[in-house]
Amino acid sequence: MTTGTGQQQGDPLHAWVDLVAELWPPRDAEGWDQVGLHVGDPARDVVTGVLVSLDVTPAVLDEARERDADLVLAHHPLLFGPLRRLTPDTASGATALQAARQGCAVLAAHTNVDKAADGTSHPAARALGLLDLRPLQPMSAPAPPSQVKLVTFTPHAATDGVLQAMAAAGAGRIGDYTECAFTTPGTGTFRPGADSDPHIGTPGAREQVAEDRLEVILPAAALPDVVAALRRAHPYEEVPVDVYPTVPAPPVDPPPARGLGLVGTLPAPTRLRDVARTLAEGLRFPSLRLAADDPDRLVTTVAVCGGAGDSLIDEAIEAGAEVFVTADLKHHPALDALTMGLALVDAGHFATEDPAMDVVARTLTDAAHDAGLTAPVLRSTTSTDPWTTWRAST
Repeated sequence: MTTGTGQQQGDPLHAWVDLVAELWPPRDAEGWDQVGLHVGDPARDVVTGVLVSLDVTPAVLDEARERDADLVLAHHPLLFGPLRRLTPDTASGATALQAARQGCAVLAAHTNVDKAADGTSHPAARALGLLDLRPLQPMSAPAPPSQVKLVTFTPHAATDGVLQAMAAAGAGRIGDYTECAFTTPGTGTFRPGADSDPHIGTPGAREQVAEDRLEVILPAAALPDVVAALRRAHPYEEVPVDVYPTVPAPPVDPPPARGLGLVGTLPAPTRLRDVARTLAEGLRFPSLRLAADDPDRLVTTVAVCGGAGDSLIDEAIEAGAEVFVTADLKHHPALDALTMGLALVDAGHFATEDPAMDVVARTLTDAAHDAGLTAPVLRSTTSTDPWTTWRAST
């Protein structure tokens, strides 16, 4: 978080904040979540290195300092609830103070990453080789922007100027193309009134003029500005304006499904104990717990939620899952799931989510290169798993 007044060169912090928001939109996050910038001044601070981590801890900040990173992009937000005072009396306060003192900005992308097309549930799904994946709790498809078609009629000599004026106000944009319009020649007929001041013709005399029918599409929200621009540029005293609602066509390539959790099928029916074994081999630092009436039962349909997923147990049952892989499961929800015939694998919060940070780092690296940002993106090697598998010796 080197300030812009220093000699060190780098990227403006706001450019990284904007890039992360473009890749994982904050609007996708749950309403209770606290995503975005937690520490730093986007208008003044400069970034020379980015460290991607699951959590923000003192050890992660130490790693950032040692590796010359002055921005930590974390999955779990540093600040969840209101911080009444910035003192070392709380864990979040102490960590935020350390970040500020060492000049390290902190940025969070949490449930907006969980819901991504390659989010925090995908590593466990890949470890199991699940097929035909779909979200357990799909995101509602965003409503397409409301568009209208505006039609006007102009004398041929004025058509180009009218089109340019409407385009400057927001009409005629399709993807990367601007000034998109369709023009049809024809004949306009009118009789100016006795008190009129026609651009062409004489009051009281019927007139025929070679005109163009000019059609453009535009966002409905831009209609007032476009109509105002049309009236300023159009030579007629009475400007013809027809507005039609439109229905957007479906996209050529529908976006991949996004949402919380996943459900899919195993390549072949597999014993529950072997599902757990495969996860233990395929995830980093797993500490597995299996809840099943019969560990040798064969299963085919598996639901997955990286991190704490007990809120999706009902969705897993409704999706026809026979086993649910997640973390942080509590006693009573686990008993209820077993009663309903759903086996559980608790694979640990860190183990199920941390591998997704590899994807975040790669995605951010590629996007930063395309955006012309120069700070390197580093993947944290610090484990923030608070648990150690321990067995009492006998």
